[in-house]
Amino acid sequence: GAVNRMLKRQMSMAWEKWQAVYQDQKFAARMGGGAIRRMLNRKLSMAWEKWQMAFEKWQFTAAEMAYQQRLLQGAVNRMLKRKMSMAWERWQEVYQDLKFANRMGGGAIRRMLNRKLSMAWEKWQQTAAQLAYEQRILQGAVNRMLKRKMSMAWEKWQQVYQDLKFANRMGGGAIRRMLNRKLSMAFEKWQFTAAELAYQQQLIRRGLMRMIRAKLAAAMNTWREQAAEAKRAAHMAGGAIRRMLQRQLSMAWEKWQYEAAEMKRQQMMLQGAVNRMLKRQMSMAWEKWQAVYQDQKFAARMGGGAIRRMLNRKLSMAWEQWQQVAAELARQQALLQGAVNRMLKRKMSMAWEKWQEVYQDLKFANRMGGGAIRRMLNRKLSMAW
Repeated sequence: GAVNRMLKRQMSMAWEKWQAVYQDQKFAARMGGGAIRRMLNRKLSMAWEKWQMAFEKWQFTAAEMAYQQRLLQGAVNRMLKRKMSMAWERWQEVYQDLKFANRMGGGAIRRMLNRKLSMAWEKWQQTAAQLAYEQRILQGAVNRMLKRKMSMAWEKWQQVYQDLKFANRMGGGAIRRMLNRKLSMAFEKWQFTAAELAYQQQLIRRGLMRMIRAKLAAAMNTWREQAAEAKRAAHMAGGAIRRMLQRQLSMAWEKWQYEAAEMKRQQMMLQGAVNRMLKRQMSMAWEKWQAVYQDQKFAARMGGGAIRRMLNRKLSMAWEQWQQVAAELARQQALLQGAVNRMLKRKMSMAWEKWQEVYQDLKFANRMGGGAIRRMLNRKLSMAW
């Protein structure tokens, strides 16, 4: 195929040019025909879009109600079958630990028995991946050099298409909101009011349930805290033991995580800066719109909340008093529970705090040493930066 195109270069270029022109004319005809049909059948088009919006709203509401019902059913089942739920969660936890230990141990043993073969396989994988990457980069560069004008035209078309698509979407939404301004304002008002009423109703329901079933709520909160604490302690202890047994692997993994996150963050920041420089006016307009929108949203929320608190002043005062008392009781209970756990598991607590201190020191020393080594290796780049 490449040889034929080189031998018949003018014919190939003419064929590709015809294809491009045909695709552009086909796209323009389809877009123009759609716009003409919407103009001729404007009311039908508006009704269809309105029906679509209502149907999507109904779908979202139905899915949300089903999700809430499923969560509630799961919570009720766990409360009714508490012992079975605890046993099932315990079995799952033990099974995952055994599965992980078996997989890690088996892989380590196989690599130890076949150490040279494992090293050769990893070396081959690295070399093959590097060669494939270099070949793909080189092939792309060669293609762009051989078809420079086509490459430039393709990139230009992509940029123009993205700009037109964005402008069409933004303009279409703005035009629909302008044509149906009162409907749009009413819908946004209804959304805000419905969300606020649902949130207030949920808070009142929770408060009433806790007041009516105070002992059950206290027992449930205590069970949740103890279960979460026990699960966290077991998880942390298991992780600490695994890191101690595989210290070098853990240090290498944390080093790789830090380097990867740092490179990703720098790349994202550089990409954002380049995009803002290339599209400076659009970026300024977007930031301005965000600031104005946040101010209006904050003002509307504060004004609505103040009006509701004035209308329901006694209920608001009682709710705030209950929140303050509940927060204080929860804080005192958490402090007492932590002190009791540290007293009952004094040696484990001391070992855990010692491990945290050593880990922080090693992490700080590793980060500082790694930064110094990178600056020494890239001295000129560091000085320029």
